[in-house]
Amino acid sequence: MSPIPELQQRQIDRWCERRVPADKRIVSRWRGRMVTLVEKRPEWSVEPGERPFAQLRYGVDGMWTLYYWSEELGRWRKYPDSVRENSPVPLLADIDRSTYGEYFFTG
Repeated sequence: MSPIPELQQRQIDRWCERRVPADKRIVSRWRGRMVTLVEKRPEWSVEPGERPFAQLRYGVDGMWTLYYWSEELGRWRKYPDSVRENSPVPLLADIDRSTYGEYFFTG
């Protein structure tokens, strides 16, 4: 059984399903208390392949934290514009509000 509440798992999965541009899709990969959001582009795309772009971490205290992948450092870094939340929804909204390319998307 996952340590992440089922309702919150569904909220993240629904967020991913709503982001379906023509040339890519967003999927969630679950591992323990971490959810990695991955951009998947089909083989026929100009830039095919997969790229992790955000990670939500569920703490033992029930609080969520948002991270972004730093190509420069080769590791996850805490997203500077968000705070710890008791639900993943506000953090997913932070991703929606971010400047594309600044932290989360290649465009």
